Amino acid sequence: MTDRILSPYSFKAQELQLISDRFVTHTDWSKSCFDGIKLAVKNDLRPKQGNLCCYCKWELGFDIKEVDIEHIVPKGEYSEYTFHPNNLSLSCPGCNTNKGTKPVLSVPITAYPTDGINVNIVHAHFDEYSLHIERHADAIYEGLTAKGRRTIKLCKLDRLKEVLKKMKAAKSKDTQIAQLVAELTQTNDTQRSEEIKLELSQLTEQFL
Repeated sequence: MTDRILSPYSFKAQELQLISDRFVTHTDWSKSCFDGIKLAVKNDLRPKQGNLCCYCKWELGFDIKEVDIEHIVPKGEYSEYTFHPNNLSLSCPGCNTNKGTKPVLSVPITAYPTDGINVNIVHAHFDEYSLHIERHADAIYEGLTAKGRRTIKLCKLDRLKEVLKKMKAAKSKDTQIAQLVAELTQTNDTQRSEEIKLELSQLTEQFL
């Protein structure tokens, strides 16, 4: 089973015409006239990526703030590849922000790569993710190759260990609260009721 994008987004004729007419440099990416294209790209790539971020492999949300169109080769460095199909993938905002505009090419290019050899991070279209990065407990990342290790470093994937800790803590808190609430509804002991209420109060404050 592959864990890369097997086919890039295919631009429609009218979309290509719009890009030709309205796109000059990478800053034009934010023009509202391209919003429809961006939505189409997201809708196309979500299932192709299994609705997972191309870098951390966590599930992407459906709010506009929970998914970014990632330019693998930074569009600020290579403006001409802003709409290149193989340069577009979906990432979570955290990975996209941490990667930012950091260079990802080993040597400069005059044409977009046709494979991942010259790209020093995991390329969503060219590289099998699992050959370069192994995930443990969904949030601990082991670099199996230099490319995998650089991806972990650039996207700061180690940040997700803290997220996992908080998720586990929240789950534990919910379990403790549920148990205390159940005991509170069943006890007829006034003193124990007050003790449970105090425990609930302390537990809630602990996780605020």
